[in-house]
Amino acid sequence: MNFEYRNLVELFKPDKFNPDEWADIFKKSGAGYIMPVGEHHDGIKMYESSLNKWNMMNLNGRDYMAELHCACDKAGLGFLISNHRAEHFWFFNTARKYYPESEAAKNMYPDLYGPAFVPESGNVDKTDKEIFATEDYLKEWLASACEMIDKNKPLAVYFDWWIHKDEFRPYLKKFLAYYYNRGVEWGKEVCVFYKWGAVFNGCAVFDVERGQINGVSGSLWQNDTAIAKNSWGYTNGNRFKTPAEIIRNMIEVFAKNGCYMLNVGPKANGEICEEEKSALLEIGKWLQVNGEAVYGSYPFEVAFSEGKKSKNGAFKENKKFSSNDYYFTEKPGKIFVFPMGENLPKTLKIKSLRRANEGGIRYKIEKIHILGSQKSLNYSQNEKRLEINLGEKYKNKIRRIVK
Repeated sequence: MNFEYRNLVELFKPDKFNPDEWADIFKKSGAGYIMPVGEHHDGIKMYESSLNKWNMMNLNGRDYMAELHCACDKAGLGFLISNHRAEHFWFFNTARKYYPESEAAKNMYPDLYGPAFVPESGNVDKTDKEIFATEDYLKEWLASACEMIDKNKPLAVYFDWWIHKDEFRPYLKKFLAYYYNRGVEWGKEVCVFYKWGAVFNGCAVFDVERGQINGVSGSLWQNDTAIAKNSWGYTNGNRFKTPAEIIRNMIEVFAKNGCYMLNVGPKANGEICEEEKSALLEIGKWLQVNGEAVYGSYPFEVAFSEGKKSKNGAFKENKKFSSNDYYFTEKPGKIFVFPMGENLPKTLKIKSLRRANEGGIRYKIEKIHILGSQKSLNYSQNEKRLEINLGEKYKNKIRRIVK
């Protein structure tokens, strides 16, 4: 079958995309902002562009980013955007290597397929070591990124990998200066999310894809992951995380001074599938009860966690928790305890909240209760641990936390 990617792009018409419905679902999930993909590796811009005809306004008469931005403004959600254009320099290189009769291999439609460089060795997995963006492409990347800012006015920009390569550094600095100055002009506080070592500390916000850091960060960081375990987009074979799995992942990020970006992969027709919609709404229900421990909180100064530690780095998120695992956040006068195990004993025994000697806490505990209930729980505290009597064993579906 002779079917080019260009043909697929021309067929893309998500007629059931409803930005107000999306914004309503995201608002009910408890999100404070959304970060749609403005342009992915394929080089298709989801907004109107004067730099390249391969944009949605030109192709089917809709600017999806403008529509989402408007819906977010009405719903009280922040509008952010992600950009993956750096990788477009080589992204179609497998077509050039394995499909010699393809349009990309024949250098047709270069404004769509990009250079499609293949590594010198022919190993398409060596894009970092053997492929280097040209000066012309870097200038085009910078112009495209700046146009995205001016067209969409996002509160933050997320860059995927490949901007960490040395040749991007001077152009990335120019982009940061341009964007941050635009933020001053708009009277908005803006930021950039980056992966790997692309940006100097203090100049942007570090992001870990499908992973964790192994301690508390002194600076805000971000975890980005997806509801689907095996894909960032919608596929018929997607395996979805449960709301409880997502919430446990989210809790760990919050306890480490991070923010949480959860990916939704909509269908080609623009609808959010029922599995992901259900997960988002369940997360929202949990946050309605427990949001006090999340929004505006910060890592507990004595201990951010107790129990099994996470591995540091990306693509390390399949962590299993036991009844000995806890995470903590705090606000003035309040300590929030997240029991992470799926099965909780009648009595929680928390070493990190023992009476202060070396370690422990110095605070006088006046009351302990489960969020969503004002009923006080019985407890005792000594130099070894704090013991909280729940009154019964719990099947922990992550619906409640202790305060």
